[in-house]
Amino acid sequence: MHIINAAVARIESMVEGCGLSDNAVIIEQEQNPVRCAYEHGALLRVTFGGRSAAIATHDPVRTVTKPSFMFGASLKKPAQKTAAAGIINALTGFLCTSRKLHACTPDHHGLCAGELSALITGKKIWCCGEMQEIKERYSGSLVASPDQADLILVTADGMTGPEGDTLPTEPDDRIIFIGPSSAGVAVLTRGCHFCPYGRMNL
Repeated sequence: MHIINAAVARIESMVEGCGLSDNAVIIEQEQNPVRCAYEHGALLRVTFGGRSAAIATHDPVRTVTKPSFMFGASLKKPAQKTAAAGIINALTGFLCTSRKLHACTPDHHGLCAGELSALITGKKIWCCGEMQEIKERYSGSLVASPDQADLILVTADGMTGPEGDTLPTEPDDRIIFIGPSSAGVAVLTRGCHFCPYGRMNL
């Protein structure tokens, strides 16, 4: 099972019988993007019940849908995975199980980079996602496969792309989800999440 499908199954059990699954979810282009330094692609805003969350992706989708669309769905296409991950971000924000819904402001980027450096310096790392800045800065620490890594860094574009198929549905402490776009899946699968200055509200 893909990790996003596992997260969908868990959020489905959380909202079962609450009447939330048939309420509207709006997925649209973010008009005033403030993006995470490690996320790439189009930045979308997903709104549910007055709570919004971000999802960065190379496979953007813009639609009005319902959480129930993803329950039991195979989610084979990257755009479907993107929509599901975005809805999960908004739903976990609405349910107050995740508080990292949007990227920090640029004045926090240096502080964030310092904390990330303390976390991964000296470790062998494999990147599941584009995160070009990390790959350039830690080029000497990169390994060719996740099996060789001390730490596996995961961004949303990696999670929704082909590399995401390698992620276990129950991530261990070697796997670190980076940025606000991966927050909902990280919370639901009990994964380690790194986004120290992410914001709940814009």
